Amino acid sequence: MSRKRDTRLTVDDARHRRSVILVYLVSALLFGALLWVELARIDRASMAAARERGAALFRLIEITRDWNARHDGVYVPVTPDTRPNPHLSHPRRDIVTVDGRALTMVNPAFMTRQISELAERAEGVRLHITSLRPIRPGNDPDPWETASLTAFERGAPEVMSLLREDGRPIHRYMAPLRMTEPCLQCHDRYGYKLGDIRGGISVTMPAESLLVLRDAQRVRTGGLFLAAALLAAGLIHYMLIVNRRHVRAIARMNADQEKLIARRTGELAASEARYRAIFDSTAEGIMLLDAEARIHHINPAFTAITGYQAGEVQGHGVEMLGAGRHGQGFFDDIRRALLGTGYWQGEIWNRRKSGDAYVQWMSITRASLPGEESAYVATLTDITQRKEVEQRMHFRANHDALTMLPNRALFADRLDAAIAAWHRHQRPFAVLFIDLDHFKAVNDRLGHPAGDALLVEAGARIASCLRESDTVARFGGDEFAVLLTEIEARAAVEDIAQRICVKLAAGFELPQGEAQVAASIGVAIAPEHGTDAELLQQHADEALYAAKRAGRNGWRVYAQDIDGGTPV
Repeated sequence: MSRKRDTRLTVDDARHRRSVILVYLVSALLFGALLWVELARIDRASMAAARERGAALFRLIEITRDWNARHDGVYVPVTPDTRPNPHLSHPRRDIVTVDGRALTMVNPAFMTRQISELAERAEGVRLHITSLRPIRPGNDPDPWETASLTAFERGAPEVMSLLREDGRPIHRYMAPLRMTEPCLQCHDRYGYKLGDIRGGISVTMPAESLLVLRDAQRVRTGGLFLAAALLAAGLIHYMLIVNRRHVRAIARMNADQEKLIARRTGELAASEARYRAIFDSTAEGIMLLDAEARIHHINPAFTAITGYQAGEVQGHGVEMLGAGRHGQGFFDDIRRALLGTGYWQGEIWNRRKSGDAYVQWMSITRASLPGEESAYVATLTDITQRKEVEQRMHFRANHDALTMLPNRALFADRLDAAIAAWHRHQRPFAVLFIDLDHFKAVNDRLGHPAGDALLVEAGARIASCLRESDTVARFGGDEFAVLLTEIEARAAVEDIAQRICVKLAAGFELPQGEAQVAASIGVAIAPEHGTDAELLQQHADEALYAAKRAGRNGWRVYAQDIDGGTPV
């Protein structure tokens, strides 16, 4: 008997070690995958910030060039730094004022080069106007610019890259220059038409500061995920240890019962005393059940956990402890499992005598000998705290840590659900992408704590414009997204977009001072603008940039000609 017991213990130890190894391996794989996804999101956010900076500089130069072109060039004094442009063919390129001062015409291209020189000296930012067919040799594209210009010819709206130059990281952004009416005054003789791509302006920006912020966030995120993985694996490891102790305690009880049955001697009283000591002293709740899963006896720990005395539960089925969260079918399945295999275990919601509901892990094992009427031993373990930890971890994984709003992952799940509902019931819905305008200025003027407070208040203002069935999520930075379900008409979506703009345009009273932002909103409506999650988000994003191009502080609904800047 001792040898058999030693063998069982050895097998149990080996099984326990395998289970522990599996727990830590699965935890490492799961949290490793989640960390990989989060690091990829951080990289995308860093590139998005660089893209926004590059786009802003490009737009500023584009507006400046447009101003110059609308004035048919501007005249400046001739100086050693500003000589007449040999590549400019114009009958009035050089003039002399009545007081004898020599002036030369500065066209958009010449002005762009001079601004580039100033920007490089002041901020380390290089601006380069170039074309696949340059007029001035100095405007020849480098290989990266050539590839970008070729991409524009194929329809790409912009190009963004992270590169290294002289051993230092740089961000390069480039967007196309299209022919406008003022531009045709000088370029129509080269065969260009209105709207044609003349070339582009590349913006080269130092990337060290953004990469430092990105790497710091990656390190913080890695630390948090490592701590979460160790915590989760440790908790499960602990539960395995506790459950192992329970199984061993029951095994010891069964062994004692086998001895009692085998002997049937005067040792019965002593064996009964040992059994009672184990039964009464264990810290886990124990129930003895009959063949119909009715409670026959309980130990003191059961009373301590549930508040019920023996007389209050004897003769009742295990259903009496239910918290109303399990139907009768659930308990019928337990009885069928006991009749079939003699064993059942799982989570079950119970209710204490005080009325408090709690989660427990219950294991039920057949404890009768062959030929005897079936009887079972059930052990109860309160796992409420573990479930609360799991729920908190689930909430943190699906919500933004600053605003407590759903994050990108949860928004994607709800968008998929809305698409599935449309396929079943043909219920239209809408996706809104929201960017806060002038948010960076608030951070620069009042500091990041003020920016964080503004983001929290902005999320609350957006939510106040929605129904409970709708979703507002924060994607990161100053980016928000809204999912409107079961919309009745396009006008209802436009009304909500307008209300959000009004709400966000109102002043923010922050502890650090007053702040003012606005919102640019892009709208895509399903099924009119697609029934695919990626396509809807792409169209909402395009509509958002149309709103920004239109002057910000407004909204646009997606339309096929939105890239041309036509209001919709």
